[in-house]
Amino acid sequence: MIKAIVYNSETGFTKEYAKMLSERLNVSYYTLEEAKKELNKQDEIVYLGWICAGAIKGLNKVRNRYKVKCYGAVGAFPKEDNYIESLIKSNGLENDKLFYLRGGINFKKLKGYKKLIVKIVGRVLEKNNKGKEGSEELIKIFNEGASFVDSKNLDEMIDYIKK
Repeated sequence: MIKAIVYNSETGFTKEYAKMLSERLNVSYYTLEEAKKELNKQDEIVYLGWICAGAIKGLNKVRNRYKVKCYGAVGAFPKEDNYIESLIKSNGLENDKLFYLRGGINFKKLKGYKKLIVKIVGRVLEKNNKGKEGSEELIKIFNEGASFVDSKNLDEMIDYIKK
């Protein structure tokens, strides 16, 4: 039985998903720091973390502390099987269940080097994909920001949790 949703959020998209998931499952949700105070080691949780350069942030902090039913990775890229497979491999989740939740980019909340990295990624995407079919939306997102948070994106994860 899931005790809580634990999350790590940089600009708020992961927090939005954590709140929606907690409401739909009728369990509490906590930041990583709050969870250390509120939960016991080996409590069963769902973990949601934001993606930065292919790494799911905070993953290692929950891996050995809690019993993780499944993971949610929140990022700006479209949901594609190849991308999800690369996240599984780069985060060592081959034996775990990972769900990808499309979040977005909020330049107003990004600070310092993280904002710079996203801007650089946007420029590289634009340079490498200019004129390619289907790339306009992604270039626009990395240049202007966007949100794709939607409760429907949690449906598959909720079905898995309730089984």
